[in-house]
Amino acid sequence: MKYLLKTVLFLVLCLFTLYSFAQKKDTVVITADNLRKTEIEYGRLTYIVYNKKTKDSPADGIYLVKINIEPTLYNNKNAVSIAQEWDRGDTVIHSAQTVLNKAGFSTLLHETYWKRQNYTTKFDFETREVSFKGVVADSIKSKVIQDFNESFDHYNLNWHSDLIIFTLLPYKENRVFKINFYDPGFGKASEEIYSVTGSDMLKGPSGKKIDCWILEIKIPSINGYQKFWVDKKSNEVLKEEDFYNNMYRYKLKLEVSEIN
Repeated sequence: MKYLLKTVLFLVLCLFTLYSFAQKKDTVVITADNLRKTEIEYGRLTYIVYNKKTKDSPADGIYLVKINIEPTLYNNKNAVSIAQEWDRGDTVIHSAQTVLNKAGFSTLLHETYWKRQNYTTKFDFETREVSFKGVVADSIKSKVIQDFNESFDHYNLNWHSDLIIFTLLPYKENRVFKINFYDPGFGKASEEIYSVTGSDMLKGPSGKKIDCWILEIKIPSINGYQKFWVDKKSNEVLKEEDFYNNMYRYKLKLEVSEIN
């Protein structure tokens, strides 16, 4: 009896060890070599974005994000052009023109305008120069330029183009991505941790079920998070849920674009 009990305990321990090993996180440091660069999809994307005080409250602050992704040639380099326009009512609240190197998706050029700032900033990653159009305080200029110069210490991906970058990641259950991201003009480059936390089904047109990965990043500084629902077939980001400042923000991909 004692021998049988020891055998059972040994088998249980082995099963537990195997289960723990299977659940162990698979960490991948994203580089130019492991991005799925051939999977880039060109064309137009449109997302509707809105805020909610709770998950059950009415939508507020609704606006559209229109994105156009095209192949281009930039200074004799094969590149990807990403144009973004964010519209609220009859006002463009933000626009950006980003050019990424097709070889590794690092940034070649990034030009951005925010209505709330009322100035335009242009980042030339080839000449390593920053220029401003509009009235900008010297203290802001100095900080933006310093962060830009320090970004060259590591390989970075453009955080402002995250919805496109996410389509290139090598997804797998329990996988964790370490990504060096830089959003030009908005702080320093930093290593960010995104985790594949599971799967979920979204309902598409006519009730069609879409199997998605859930990609999540925690933001401890504001007790917040961002979640992305990524189509397992197309790798497109179909839904985003953010929580910060005790509010929710949603971003939903529209099925068709305004312009063919």
